[in-house]
Amino acid sequence: MVLRKLLLVSLALAGVITINARADELDTFQFRAGQTWQYDSNVFRLSDTINNQAVIGSPSRSDYFGVTTLGAKFDKSYGLQRFELDVNANRYNYKDFSRLDFTAVNYAAAWRWSITPSFYGNLTTDRQEYTDNTADVQNQGQLNRRTDRLTLLDAEYAIDGPWRVLGGVFERSSSNSQAFTFEGDSNVRGVEAGVRYVFASDSSFAYRLKQGRGEYPNRILSSTVASDFKDREHEFRLVWPITGKTTIQSRVSYFDRSHDGLGARDFSGFVGQLDAAWRPTGKTTVNVGVARDLGNYQTNNISYFQGNRFFIAPTWKPTEKTAVKFRYDYGVRNYKGPLSGFSATNRRDTTDLTVLGFEWEVIRAVKLTTSVFSDRRKSNEFGADYKSHGINLSVLASF
Repeated sequence: MVLRKLLLVSLALAGVITINARADELDTFQFRAGQTWQYDSNVFRLSDTINNQAVIGSPSRSDYFGVTTLGAKFDKSYGLQRFELDVNANRYNYKDFSRLDFTAVNYAAAWRWSITPSFYGNLTTDRQEYTDNTADVQNQGQLNRRTDRLTLLDAEYAIDGPWRVLGGVFERSSSNSQAFTFEGDSNVRGVEAGVRYVFASDSSFAYRLKQGRGEYPNRILSSTVASDFKDREHEFRLVWPITGKTTIQSRVSYFDRSHDGLGARDFSGFVGQLDAAWRPTGKTTVNVGVARDLGNYQTNNISYFQGNRFFIAPTWKPTEKTAVKFRYDYGVRNYKGPLSGFSATNRRDTTDLTVLGFEWEVIRAVKLTTSVFSDRRKSNEFGADYKSHGINLSVLASF
């Protein structure tokens, strides 16, 4: 499925500036509190062709907002078992567009279970709520908040030698705060099974077959709107530490989604991602990657999109307590799958996201970060383009 969060400014900032001040790695409990201030020149990601006053009731599309963060983390091992819990509450307050204020409570919990050293797995669940700046909502001038949830129980059994047998069950969902988004809400439940081969060099190669049944809830059904669907995915994963300074991770899948009673909405194709991490010096690291996306998007003229993305993210640490980070994301989306009787829009979007950040560990438990960003989308569809820029300042304490 589409890896949409890399296209979001909020998560790109998190990728450029690591705001978690370090606590002792052996601490069972960790607590954190922080404050972020940000200026955004185009909060609603509106096109220059849009009349601000008519759509958002304001002559200006920019705003300042603050994010207050409170969080806690628990990490403890008991024999072969390990338990993890990370809870984070973020309160967003906007200066002018106060109707956008909201509180997001996110969490990630895990039980890393093991019955024997050869039979082990994970029971995990997480919730992530975020502002989806890239979402196309039918009512312009609205911001969409997306909430993603995933619960997974997986198991791995080590057969004698390098082979591992894999299996699991999962449930994932995605919901939107706006009632009318073209990508829409979804719920999927499924199973997976496969094998993994571990080389003596610590490289590994794995294959999984994933099958799921899902639905698009909260939709008004008609002859042009799909409800239930089936997913099938053949996934191949490779982890390859080429040298002590370079590691490659890749995922290639063939994904197929078929809709019950409305085959015109079906789509399939190859998806995946290739990431490379390179450490040329002790002070410099470079992460680079390419990805292929495929996702649901339903209008009369469109059923799905295909996307290709590229990113590069170098980091330079001039001192032990400071770091300069840069990230550039470039993406292309093509929208396809018109229904019978409707013509294809041939819509094509390109996105550019650039972030430059600096972080400073003032003392062991306090970290200060700042960044500037530029976010742009160009489209051959009228009114779908936008451009935005801004600045971010954060301080976070952990203890």
